[in-house]
Amino acid sequence: MHFMLKYIFIIFYIILFNITVLSQKEDYIWLYGDEPYDTVLPDRAADTTRGACNIDFNYDPPKLYYDPKRFLDFVSCNSSVCDNNGKILAYTNGMVIYNQYDRAIADTINYSEDWEYDNLEYNGVSIPRGILGIQYALMLPEPGKSGRYYAFYTTRDRSDIFYNNYMIRYALIEVDENDKEGKLISKDTKIIQDSLSGSITAIRHGNGRDWWLIAPRRNGVEAFVFLIDKAGVHYHTKYDTGFDPLLPAGGIGQVYGSPDGNWVSWFVGGELTAVGSRLVLTKFDRCSGQLFDPDMITVDSYYRFGIGTSFSHNSRFLYMCNMDYIYQYDLLDALPLKTEKRVATFDGFLYFFPYDTLRTFGRDVNFCYMGLAPDGRIYVSPSSASTRMMSKIEYPDEAGEACEVLQHSVFMPTTISRGIPNFPHYRLGPLDGSPCDTLGLDNHPVAKYRYEADMYNHLRLRFTDLSYFRPETWSWDFGDGSPHVSTQSPYHAFPKNGTYQVCLTVSNENSSNTVCRTITIGTSSSDDEPISSADVAIFPNPVQDHLVLTLSEYIPAHGLLYIYDITGRPVITQRIYYGQNNVDMSGLQAGMYVWQVMDGSHKVREGKVVKM
Repeated sequence: MHFMLKYIFIIFYIILFNITVLSQKEDYIWLYGDEPYDTVLPDRAADTTRGACNIDFNYDPPKLYYDPKRFLDFVSCNSSVCDNNGKILAYTNGMVIYNQYDRAIADTINYSEDWEYDNLEYNGVSIPRGILGIQYALMLPEPGKSGRYYAFYTTRDRSDIFYNNYMIRYALIEVDENDKEGKLISKDTKIIQDSLSGSITAIRHGNGRDWWLIAPRRNGVEAFVFLIDKAGVHYHTKYDTGFDPLLPAGGIGQVYGSPDGNWVSWFVGGELTAVGSRLVLTKFDRCSGQLFDPDMITVDSYYRFGIGTSFSHNSRFLYMCNMDYIYQYDLLDALPLKTEKRVATFDGFLYFFPYDTLRTFGRDVNFCYMGLAPDGRIYVSPSSASTRMMSKIEYPDEAGEACEVLQHSVFMPTTISRGIPNFPHYRLGPLDGSPCDTLGLDNHPVAKYRYEADMYNHLRLRFTDLSYFRPETWSWDFGDGSPHVSTQSPYHAFPKNGTYQVCLTVSNENSSNTVCRTITIGTSSSDDEPISSADVAIFPNPVQDHLVLTLSEYIPAHGLLYIYDITGRPVITQRIYYGQNNVDMSGLQAGMYVWQVMDGSHKVREGKVVKM
């Protein structure tokens, strides 16, 4: 009997453990893509500069690729959900909900004048491009019911000249291993109609299962909070900061909760005004759903849609951008918004599409909307309605300019529009020991990290901790006989080229977890065989002007890319590094070329690419 009780307890513990640990990859694929108005359906397969593309964080570094099967566009509104293994289950642009096979679970949701305004037709085929509104949709798992998901979305009333009349509604879908096509359970259930900013976000409840949905008002000083639990969606409270209302109130902006769930920030702008827009920062209680201790700053914003906000992975820093600048705020300070540091100034870079041979209409690759990704970077979308470039903050956990804003460094396979996919922070567990910690879902830490090599010393690597579920201690084993290191995100210089098993162990009072990765640095081999561990990917192919080469699973000692024409003459020679490398092919004639990646005298990979 004692043995059976112990066995039952172990099984029960494993189930509870998996509920907490396995829910970690729901946001691992970011969907992008925008079809310009003058593009027709048959052109999509032949022209990879337009249409659908993904950033896939199941890989490190993340893979960016064209998706020829997906025809759903995202002009701004964009949310999706993956399964526990990081595979897409469903996605929405606020007009429809599609499944992983790019077929409709719900072919019409959120119907209004906006729906008709943003819907195109070609030869009788409906092309729902998506609702024009940042963070106007958010997909969340239904608490306590495996395989069921909410899709929340905002409806805008175009009959109101200032678009002040907004609704938040939701659909409920079911998609799981038994029904991968998915089915619609209900749609267009209204939870509120008011003067809203339109943007929505969610923070996990302190019990580790339920959610708080947060929707700021358009006046810039109030926010509505809803509770999502096993019984459904419930109005919880309306929070008033006590600040004077923003007048005229007509702009939009982002709203986000910090990864630890302790902060909420939102932006609301004045209608087409240069000053008077504001960024609000409040603390948040994950047990009670209450916002408190508000602070606010006025922000210059010459465009009502031009403000983004996000938090660092470690929840220490808040970031805000206003098209021209990116600012950082230290949340450890008693008055965080007083610590403002400018960490980037827009350098004026313009992106020109390949078909714009006269270079007459360049798109600003500036700073508009922001999103913290599973790789710990913050991706920054520009304000341009159509472009193929974004910026990123490489190390958001670092203070000041050490966060490294890399402008126009992310080259996308296809046209994208302004906006960032809208996700909550899934890798947030319960508030252990709090009054709302009632489900027994303890935080069992999960170890995760990424790494980059020093451009000047390939043996020196920078490791960035991405662990979650409240790790308290870190222990690094670099596999080279050196002492273990307890620094959260260390640098390490390896003694020589070789293959190393690098393990990170994270712990708290509940348990420990270890992740090990095989890291190959250079080669000491004397033969000419390709380096088997290396993974090289290029896109797009065919290419017009910009080629992106991603090198992963191998750090070269002296990596070089050679591109040869059909006569065998080298036409491009470029130094390449671990990660993503941008290659300018605009000066080459159309035709077939051979590319070859070398590390010294050792061939890494080779292939062919077509220049259009």
